Amino acid sequence: MSYTGYLELRAERNSERTVIKDTYHYGAFKVARPIYMTPESPFVYMLHVGGGYVSGDKYKTMITVEKNAQLTATTQSATKVYKTPNEAVLQETCITVEEQAIMEYIPDPLILYENAAFVQEITVHMAESAALFMCDSITPGWSPDGQLFQYTSMRSKLKLYVNKQLKVYDHLYLKPENHLRGMMKMEGYTHFGSIIIVHPNADDAFIAKVHQLCEEADCKVGASALPIPGCAIRILAASTQEVEDIIAKVYGLFRQHLLKAEVSLLRKY
Repeated sequence: MSYTGYLELRAERNSERTVIKDTYHYGAFKVARPIYMTPESPFVYMLHVGGGYVSGDKYKTMITVEKNAQLTATTQSATKVYKTPNEAVLQETCITVEEQAIMEYIPDPLILYENAAFVQEITVHMAESAALFMCDSITPGWSPDGQLFQYTSMRSKLKLYVNKQLKVYDHLYLKPENHLRGMMKMEGYTHFGSIIIVHPNADDAFIAKVHQLCEEADCKVGASALPIPGCAIRILAASTQEVEDIIAKVYGLFRQHLLKAEVSLLRKY
């Protein structure tokens, strides 16, 4: 398959810290030089050099974090999907996290404009001793008449494997024509967020801390334990800022209580 943008990234641990071992990219995808916000772990920005995603675009990102390495990856800015009259945009993401490795995948929001159709497929392969923090957020884009939810559809599938066994399958499908504001859907909210945490020490005590954070939130937040050590969190809110605030607080819990590390500053503005 020919991709509009393709990015491959591999991180390894040397004697002192994690370094970016290999990178390969073409088309609309590029990656910036790593930044070390902590002495041992690189922080990388994945870049899209075009103005946004359009009909028929296909993108693929492949990230490997080798044994004992740690990587934080984010995007430069929000992903904007414009009208797709002929074919939905497809984005594939494949992440491999090896033994004792840590992956933090924190992209900026996905903005879906009028008549946009978007399909996302995420596949994660983890070792049992590895750790993962991954989030996603969706916001409706501007339309000429000022109405929300003017995009066509959004579909996101997550498959998470631990030691080659499928442990988590998550399928999100949003289609505004199906009364998206109703009960058991967006329930009057406009913005959506999700978080997946996997860590060998994500026990009941940690999940209780997540539940407490959810209860204190001004928007609607819920958390559920996974069949492996970890939890899934869903956010319904009235603004991007509310979603980002919850993600930042949960990310802080993840780093402080599970990684025993300082919280990295992720704000870009």
